[in-house]
Amino acid sequence: MSIGKVISSPWHWWSQLICLAGPTVCDALGLLLEVPLNLPSEAIINRWLSEPVCCLSLSTDLFTTNSKGYPVLSQAHQKVLRQFLKINSQVLITGQSHHERGLAVYQQYVNWIWKCTVEGKSLYEKHSRGLEDQLQEPLQPLQDNLSSATYGVFEMDPYKYKAYEEAIYLALLDRSGNSKSSQCANIPVVDAATSVQIFFPQIVYILGAGQGPFVDASLQASKRSGCPIRIYVIEKNPNALLTLKRRIQTDWQGKDVHLVPGDMRQLPHPPLEKADIFVSELLGSFGDNELSPECLDGAQHMLKDDGISIPASYTSYVAPLQSLRIHLEASRCGGGVRGPDRIQKQLETPYVIRLSNFQLLAPPERAFTFKHPRSDLSTKPNTRYCCLTFTPTEDGTIHGFAGYFDSVLYGKITLSIHPQRHSLNMLSWFPMVFPLTSAVQVRALQKITFHIWRCASARNVWYEWAITEPAVSMIHNSAGSAYKMGL
Repeated sequence: MSIGKVISSPWHWWSQLICLAGPTVCDALGLLLEVPLNLPSEAIINRWLSEPVCCLSLSTDLFTTNSKGYPVLSQAHQKVLRQFLKINSQVLITGQSHHERGLAVYQQYVNWIWKCTVEGKSLYEKHSRGLEDQLQEPLQPLQDNLSSATYGVFEMDPYKYKAYEEAIYLALLDRSGNSKSSQCANIPVVDAATSVQIFFPQIVYILGAGQGPFVDASLQASKRSGCPIRIYVIEKNPNALLTLKRRIQTDWQGKDVHLVPGDMRQLPHPPLEKADIFVSELLGSFGDNELSPECLDGAQHMLKDDGISIPASYTSYVAPLQSLRIHLEASRCGGGVRGPDRIQKQLETPYVIRLSNFQLLAPPERAFTFKHPRSDLSTKPNTRYCCLTFTPTEDGTIHGFAGYFDSVLYGKITLSIHPQRHSLNMLSWFPMVFPLTSAVQVRALQKITFHIWRCASARNVWYEWAITEPAVSMIHNSAGSAYKMGL
């Protein structure tokens, strides 16, 4: 099969074969693609990158001879080779050798390209090596207590904590420079009896402190800004509490840091000191899927009327996804579902996935936005609904929808896993995928209409989703039948 025969449309042959064969047979199928001398468009190549290409066939006729007499590929062919090596395709060299040392020099060249591809991977790609296209159940830190090992993985992120430190630093500067109250960090109050200047600290609440990296970020921001702070560390996880107690006695000894065990939504009303700044990291791959809105709403009574929340807002995004590998993985994933409707429920469950063997059929569109603190806390629930439309530029197959998020921490400081503006070297989140129970064929320029709901009850939050164009699907995960997030 050649990836260059656009008129005879080999991808459509493959697509028809997949539909006819069914998932059981498809699971055993793989593709060998022959690379032509005249490469097809980038869009056609990207479409093949979402298919299970096990092997790439390179004819010796594609190679030219460099100034040292060795065979090399053009820059365009090198790029294609690297793209398929990243999805673990093997390479088959065919044809007669045009070099006196035989086919071995072609193999050496391909090995060199592979080595350069591995060494040239980004920190994000290196960190996630071995996790490509593996389905993971989204974490539920509100319902479940995370382990120290899980916290340790998150704390390896080189971008996130620096971004938080910068956001806290800027917030402290704004609070100290613009506050109307005399109780701000840089404006002292003079004690009438002693004539001593007293500096009142800014009150910082770390909501969901984990093992304390946001305490470190806050202390460093305080040092940089010259603004004294008093930190209240809020944490409910017994595993993390042990670490926090030890760090207060060691790393933070002599610092104005106080541990408050418990759920942030259930702390005393009113608190002894209201916060000037909330610092939290309750974000999931889809922004709100780890229940940040419910947690921060429940804690808002502890924030001053003019207080600052870090993050200030977060927005989720959705894009139509083509990936046969992920569709097949979801079909056979064991998960916690049992019974005759096992496969059906697996395909109604959202997953967190390090996407590799895939393509987006259209750019992501905005879904839900949450802002903190809220002025409409008592009147607007956190349930949501949106209808999104997409227009693909090429024929394709919709296997599901990829979910992303970005967040404004404070001012211009942001976090993002949006594919067009992913924060450099940020490792903490992979995209979320909302599968479809049945793949849907779509033509170029044909409209895709996607509906997604964020639903809630007294005990749970869940997503429901469906498409109505180019075909009508069922509502997936209706009433949280396959997956829900516990409050």
